Amino acid sequence: MNKLGSVFMHTGIWLGIGLLLYLFFLRQEAPPAQVFGADRIDLSRSRDGHFHIDGTIQGAPVSFLIDTGASTVSISQQLASRIGVGCDIAATFRTANGVVQGCSSRVDEIEFGPFRIGNVSVAILPNLTSEALLGMNALRKVRMEQQADTLRLSIAQ
Repeated sequence: MNKLGSVFMHTGIWLGIGLLLYLFFLRQEAPPAQVFGADRIDLSRSRDGHFHIDGTIQGAPVSFLIDTGASTVSISQQLASRIGVGCDIAATFRTANGVVQGCSSRVDEIEFGPFRIGNVSVAILPNLTSEALLGMNALRKVRMEQQADTLRLSIAQ
């Protein structure tokens, strides 16, 4: 191979590597904005079209997907094991993905944004794709207002 061909080949390889790195970092999503106030939080819609909020269950950090279609806070089996929540009652749940066998339990406390809710019923689902769903048994205790791609959670009046 002549010298000019070798230069073009190496340049092409490095440009290809640079393009792959650029595409990789372009796809990395910055977490949606969570703007806190004393008695409210404003959430920006994430790229997946949903609203997410950081919180805790019994003091353990959790990333919640806000799910107004879920009647109960739901957690994955892996999260339940990690935070030491066991099954109290075997149960069948109707989900967006069909009927699922799981169990229910209670946790002492969940926290999200400026909100703290005690003695909360949770569903433990074996194949939950999200770490945790923030369902209506917790969300009914806060006021929700959505404008375009912003969801505001505030203290219910």
